[in-house]
Amino acid sequence: MTVTHPSILGRMLRPLAGSLRKEVLDAVAVLRPSEEDEQRYHELASKNAEGQITPEDRAELEGIVSGNTVLSLLRNEARAALRQKQ
Repeated sequence: MTVTHPSILGRMLRPLAGSLRKEVLDAVAVLRPSEEDEQRYHELASKNAEGQITPEDRAELEGIVSGNTVLSLLRNEARAALRQKQ
């Protein structure tokens, strides 16, 4: 999955975030990639920067970037919904 228009996805998530209970929003607001995924991202990013990445590794890197984009959007929408609920 490639997130080509994060602002559109964020807009689409907004109604969902607004309907969630505070406890759920609190949990979503602190979602982070796992340590393993962070390490793998850095490994693949280094390979990419050095021009040593395989097509399979590139696909994995793109997946990690897309996943991180979605997590970031979810966190942002959860935080915005929490501010509105205060």
